[in-house]
Amino acid sequence: MKKLLSICLMGAVLFASNTDEINKKLDLLLQKITELEKKVDQKDAEIEKLKNEIKKQQIEMKKQEEKTKREFAIKSCKKIKVTSLQYTYHNEVIPYYDLVFTLKNTYPETITFIRGSLYAEDKDGVKILQAYVNRKVNLKPGESVTIKLKHIIDSELEKYLKDEKPENLKVYFEPSRVEFANGYRLECTF
Repeated sequence: MKKLLSICLMGAVLFASNTDEINKKLDLLLQKITELEKKVDQKDAEIEKLKNEIKKQQIEMKKQEEKTKREFAIKSCKKIKVTSLQYTYHNEVIPYYDLVFTLKNTYPETITFIRGSLYAEDKDGVKILQAYVNRKVNLKPGESVTIKLKHIIDSELEKYLKDEKPENLKVYFEPSRVEFANGYRLECTF
């Protein structure tokens, strides 16, 4: 019995010493886990800060992209469209045409001044009309303006216009100068 008691006592002592070691190891593990949790929380905070910074940069890039698109759209010289052309030939001492045509603003800004040329080409691509436009307008994006002018015939080719049907013509406008309400001025050369 003494042997049994001594074995139990030794087991209890070993168990007690193992329990102390186990408790120390558990405390050490808990301490390490707490340190890791703090590091994870710190990294989460850094990640959240980086996400916010990335969102700000994306918003800024989007604004810059929109600004660049807008500037590029304004810098194009092909944004004034001719939507209609009517003409009446007058065979006077000095022959001329009464021209009535409509220009549409496809720029993203309001146009305040237009200078340029209206061209009409026949089906063979020969320019049979060049009329100059130089006027102040208040043409908002998407709006149109109808222009009436008397065009004195200054070449033999322009006389052929009277014999052409308007639907057979390619009509376009090439601006040499466009001024916008925002103060921007576009100079075009073709």
